[in-house]
Amino acid sequence: MDSSLEVPHVDVAVVGFGPGGEVLASLLGQRGHSVVVFEKAPEPYGLPRMSTLDGEIARLLQHTGDPAEALLDAIPQLEVEIYGADSQRVGTLDWSERHSGYPSRLSLHQPNIESAMERRIAECPSVEVRWGAMVTAVESAQDGGIEVTSFVDGTESRLHARYLVGMDGASSTVRSLLGIDVETLHEHDDRWVLTDYEVVKPLPDGLDHRIYMDMNLVEPYFYGPNGAGRCRTDVKLAPDVDIVAVQEPSQGFEFLEKRVGIPRDHVTQTRRVIYRFRSHMANAFRVGDAFIGGDAAHAMPPHMGQGACTAMRDAVNLGWKLDMVLSGTAAPDLLDTYESERLEHDSQFVHGSFGSWSMVVQPDRASAEQRDEFLRTSEDALGFYLDPLRDGVLHRTADGGYGREAGELAPQGVVSRGGETALLDQFTGFGFQLVSTQVLDDALGADRIRELDRLGVRRVVVAIGGSGESDSDATAFDDVEGAYGEYFRTHGATAFIGRPDFYTFGLADGDSATVALVDDLLAQLPAPVPTA
Repeated sequence: MDSSLEVPHVDVAVVGFGPGGEVLASLLGQRGHSVVVFEKAPEPYGLPRMSTLDGEIARLLQHTGDPAEALLDAIPQLEVEIYGADSQRVGTLDWSERHSGYPSRLSLHQPNIESAMERRIAECPSVEVRWGAMVTAVESAQDGGIEVTSFVDGTESRLHARYLVGMDGASSTVRSLLGIDVETLHEHDDRWVLTDYEVVKPLPDGLDHRIYMDMNLVEPYFYGPNGAGRCRTDVKLAPDVDIVAVQEPSQGFEFLEKRVGIPRDHVTQTRRVIYRFRSHMANAFRVGDAFIGGDAAHAMPPHMGQGACTAMRDAVNLGWKLDMVLSGTAAPDLLDTYESERLEHDSQFVHGSFGSWSMVVQPDRASAEQRDEFLRTSEDALGFYLDPLRDGVLHRTADGGYGREAGELAPQGVVSRGGETALLDQFTGFGFQLVSTQVLDDALGADRIRELDRLGVRRVVVAIGGSGESDSDATAFDDVEGAYGEYFRTHGATAFIGRPDFYTFGLADGDSATVALVDDLLAQLPAPVPTA
């Protein structure tokens, strides 16, 4: 008998149960796909690592767990104060805009996010999480898929997964086993000490919500909240510092009182760790039926607050594509677009984070003073423009170029229907959205509508300044806060298609252009050809 028949088979094996692995397990589990997660830690960590996320990722949390639980104690971050070489203010980073239905930045308590996702995953009978599991080998199976060998409590087990995803951190075992190389942008030799606190008495000077970076020459540091009732410092250590002494909690309290102005009896200390940054990019995100994402694929300093966010972007991108392939909705070559879309997009965050670190850590006073003068006098010095997604499932025009807004974030606004008011995704769920200002049934025709239904595209009519009632099969809503009306007016459009990972496939103005937009989506995601 073939011994491989005795090996359990699952759709997806996920290695690593941080935010990226949790997002992937939640999305796939809710779709009914069989998933086994291998996590080397014996239990959840329970302490925060990330302290901020953006509106894009807040939107994602609507679909991976209870968003109210995930964002419990989260507070908007409206601006970041920047102080220069002599601790004098030299600039402000404006975060006051909203994105994807949320503040552009939120300060948060990471364990709330993880517990919300873990609770949702526990409700999925098709998902198994193996704590304390060390993956030791991954091999391509002769009949396709990946054979995974792991150890739990000294016992070896094997598993056959149709697909494998390594979300197992910057020192990724999966990346190493797959033979994927990394490009190192910089070998960081500076050490930083990160300290987390819980607030027990009200903080002075607005420090319950203020965020700032002090780029002084002696010990540059970051201060900010970790959600309501918590705060954090991240301090660069001098090269000759006594590493043993600096780990003492008393040094954290002394710094907080002396430099930040928070008396030690106002807080308790929950964590104090010393670490070095990493700045690297994997040169590939896929080998056969195995993928990597998150820190396994890219590591960056925390100065943009995008490490965990980027991991979750990888997870949702791969999640919707795996779902479509595993459910038979799309052909396996859809998975080729994961690397082509995410590698270049992630690279921007890695390089941007390294650039932000370089701005903070100047080699001498002259360089620091030049930096400060630039920040004081340049209007766009602290801006960061993110190029859109490219080379994937995006609308192309007749000349082969990308359509307007293709690859940019799609909007999400507050809508109402039948007396209920909420963000749109709360009504539609996870998946593609075709959002328009008018009913498109006649223009699209029955065949296109049937194909849109095959892809799970939610057709939404948003009434701009009027009633959202309609006889269409599409769901009609009122645009409560005007987010969709503003979007359509700004871009001169009447419809857009949003992808499941919240990026815009494309937009159109008028029925004929919308039909062409839909035809392009259907052409890029055809039904798989049955195999004999």
